Amino acid sequence: MLKKERVFYIKEHLKLIKEAAFGFVYAKRQKKRRLINKKFKERIMLAVTEVNGCAMCSYVHTKLSLGAGMELSEIRNILGGNHDEVSDYEIVAVVFAQHYADSKENPSPESIETLREFYGYEVAELILNLLKVITLTNSMGINMNFLKERFLFKREKRSNFFRELSIIGLTFILFPLYFIYNIVSGTGRNQQKLLKNLWK
Repeated sequence: MLKKERVFYIKEHLKLIKEAAFGFVYAKRQKKRRLINKKFKERIMLAVTEVNGCAMCSYVHTKLSLGAGMELSEIRNILGGNHDEVSDYEIVAVVFAQHYADSKENPSPESIETLREFYGYEVAELILNLLKVITLTNSMGINMNFLKERFLFKREKRSNFFRELSIIGLTFILFPLYFIYNIVSGTGRNQQKLLKNLWK
């Protein structure tokens, strides 16, 4: 069962747009390297979605997880905060993903260091960037759901019409701009070079 929807505010969403655009380009450029498989990726996405309580994202990522070959029982367990079926290799990332969402994208330095020590810098950086992307989509999904409920005369008491319209509108305007900037500036390529230098 999902937790109650987190309320994302305009100021924090603006930061999410910038970080997620970077993360999206970074993840796309690492895709061919197959650092993590689809199931692993979806487990991370589901873990964040469970904490943030995004019903819309839960529906979408349940379908994607099934398409990746995950069992429905495991998907339900992760969305309910139960990780019994998660492998020893992936559990560190899944628990970190929950901590990332619980801390509102401010994980402790110790947890980041643990992630990097366990997976190595390249996989850890990919996980961190995927978390940025799913957090943005959670914020969008929750605000879109608040707006939908308002139009159906089922307004959630925490709903704010101006905030929801602003978050949705700003995302459609700013995300493509940040996306283009990261494509042009070589996001992913530059970071890969830096990571290689760390191991020299």
